[in-house]
Amino acid sequence: MKIEKELIVKTKNTEWDLGNKILYDLCKNYPNHNKVDEIIAKCLLIGRAYAAALERRPKKGEELNDDFYLDKVGVFLKESKIDDNFTNLKKINLINENNVISILEKHSFLNDLTFQITNGMYKRSFASKYLHFHFPDLFFIYDSRAVKSISKFKIRLSSKTYKEIKNKEVDYDYAIFCLKCIKAKKILENIYEEKISLRHLDNILMEIDKIYSLNLSLKQIRN
Repeated sequence: MKIEKELIVKTKNTEWDLGNKILYDLCKNYPNHNKVDEIIAKCLLIGRAYAAALERRPKKGEELNDDFYLDKVGVFLKESKIDDNFTNLKKINLINENNVISILEKHSFLNDLTFQITNGMYKRSFASKYLHFHFPDLFFIYDSRAVKSISKFKIRLSSKTYKEIKNKEVDYDYAIFCLKCIKAKKILENIYEEKISLRHLDNILMEIDKIYSLNLSLKQIRN
């Protein structure tokens, strides 16, 4: 699809900025995972604000109650030594093709933890969002709307890239999404003639999804 500069400018700031700032500040002020109450606060607020709560189940009526956070999430993440695993991330300034695998490995680590916490459910979207608020320049926000929108860029990765990703210890779907986001970000920066943050990119993807959803609805009405 053709992206106009006007769309990029429009999405630089949104009505959601204050809410996001609160979550960024929360993770900045409480970056570690050595206190259960801090872990619960971050998991609960980020997960529920971004429709990626750890307690959500595929079928209605299967939601877990708040004791799930007290008895499992907080304690489990505290004992997981997650901060040790994320130490190297503090040395990276921005995600790119050269460091993407090491960043993806951290997402995979948290994704595997969510599998254990939820007794068998990978929470790819939660992991991306939780990590994004701790490391805003390293993790792209993943969900179904963002995936649909990134597909509109028609970005093609080489067959070699797909094979290499399959041989890495990363979440395949998130990895492919991130590689496409890196390329889309460069495309948008060329149009915008300025750097674009990962947050700004997510705003753009959400706006694209809104436009396509509206066009689809209008088409259905006409038919």
